[in-house]
Amino acid sequence: MQRLHYILIAAFAAVVLIISNTYAAPKALIENPVFDAGQIPQGKKIEHDFIITNTGDEVLTYKIKGC
Repeated sequence: MQRLHYILIAAFAAVVLIISNTYAAPKALIENPVFDAGQIPQGKKIEHDFIITNTGDEVLTYKIKGC
């Protein structure tokens, strides 16, 4: 009976580990995701910083594409 108890605990622990890894994912939080630069004269360069924070529990990777 004691051995069955240990087997059940081990099985439960394995299920918990599998489920927790299944739901692990990165999550991007972008502060102020919209930026309105207004009227920009042709040829003038503008810059703006977007702050991206990973609030998930896995590594977040991203690629930046130009306009």
